Amino acid sequence: MTDEADDSGRRRRVVEALRALAGADSRDPGADGQPPLISAFVTRMREQISELVLPTAGLVVIIEGRKEIIDGTRRRLHLAGDPVLLPAGARLDVVNEPDPRSGVYRALFVRFPRALVIEAARLWPQFVRPSAGPAAPVVTDGLCSAILHAAEALSPRLPASRRVVDHRILEIILILAEQGALPLVPKYVDGAMVEAVRRLVRHRLHQDWTADRVAAELAVSEATLRRRLRAEGETLQDLVRAERMQAAYTLLAERDADVADALAATGYRSRSHFARHFHARFGLTPSAARQRRPAPPAA
Repeated sequence: MTDEADDSGRRRRVVEALRALAGADSRDPGADGQPPLISAFVTRMREQISELVLPTAGLVVIIEGRKEIIDGTRRRLHLAGDPVLLPAGARLDVVNEPDPRSGVYRALFVRFPRALVIEAARLWPQFVRPSAGPAAPVVTDGLCSAILHAAEALSPRLPASRRVVDHRILEIILILAEQGALPLVPKYVDGAMVEAVRRLVRHRLHQDWTADRVAAELAVSEATLRRRLRAEGETLQDLVRAERMQAAYTLLAERDADVADALAATGYRSRSHFARHFHARFGLTPSAARQRRPAPPAA
């Protein structure tokens, strides 16, 4: 059996196993303003959510239809059976599209309270803030079983104690941490400031990101912002420039944008400054990057 057939079979198993948990929409927040630990998103209409900000990390598993996630200039399309790990603090545009055959979009959302992520970091310090970027999550049979196990504990028909519920959510967190998909956060760190700044800037590249504006958006003082970035070996100017340049390269080389469009989208007013920064980062001019875009497929 090929890897492609294995993946197709796994997707079908995941969808069928988890479908019962997504029978009806259950995303409404509780008294604390937070959605349930495990909730279903079900709709017969196309949903577009702009500037979605997640206070805590969570896992989405698409059951029916498709989800498009726009993170700045980056677009990702996810289909039935796909898992999507949404990190805390992410700022995203999301589009949920119903399946054209059934007319329904269904997805499960598993929320990871920050306290449990901190507890997981205490229990399994080997998974705290890996140096490499996070891997893509995979819904293995084990992760699928862990989600079903947690949903059983949360069921009003078979209510479990809060301690048991936390234990079962921790099982899901551990599996994702082992995959490298969910970096854990120790108690003494409120996430990496570098990543928080990247996510903020990436979503609104054209804005004038001064230190006071970034600090206000992240609810910290300018002094704290600068101190934490310095401790992580970065400066605000370098981070903003790196995000703008990466977005410009994507627009030019992959999206068939012209240089003027890339200039406007990334907040540059001076074409010469834009070209100089682009060449310093990639070793070629913006026009040369545009000429490198892949040729369109043959008809």
